[in-house]
Amino acid sequence: MTSLSEDQQSKKAAIQKGATVWGVIAGAVVGLLALWLLGGQGSAVRFGGAIVAAVAVGVLAFRASFNSGAKAAKCAACGAAFSRSRTDRQETVTASTPKEEREEQEDGSTKVTRWTEDALDVLETYTCAKCNDETTRNFQTTRRRDETETTEPRAKPKAEPKSGKDGAKMGSWGGGGPTKGDSPKGDQG
Repeated sequence: MTSLSEDQQSKKAAIQKGATVWGVIAGAVVGLLALWLLGGQGSAVRFGGAIVAAVAVGVLAFRASFNSGAKAAKCAACGAAFSRSRTDRQETVTASTPKEEREEQEDGSTKVTRWTEDALDVLETYTCAKCNDETTRNFQTTRRRDETETTEPRAKPKAEPKSGKDGAKMGSWGGGGPTKGDSPKGDQG
């Protein structure tokens, strides 16, 4: 590879740092999982297997992340490595919609979250540090703003209708009176 400029070296270092973080995370997770799975084995097999698995997966994750970042930073026009970077970003709000989310709490109250959701058209410009080739990327996304959270107290229970002598619920008509066909003197017919 040809010698890299200062900008290219800093971009390579940033990509390498990110890849290292992902490699360490993936290696640690797999190493701990292998340690747990090999729990019934002897100490040497258990720890040796966990270390081998952690290192292997860590190296693979580092390479995958680094290659992905390097590919994204390579100029398509001149082929210069680590030379493509974002130089401009423009966002245009296309719509704003008020939104609300309600969540019942254990104490009977309701947590209410309100926000405005903006729909955005985004135009990003990438420029090569070597040949000054410009490429653009256009996409849509959403963003929340002005988010507020309040708690509404528990609603008071509605009053139950009063009961008559025999415990039956009385309606608005008073209930408890004779119905059609009932005779106060018994059957006469």
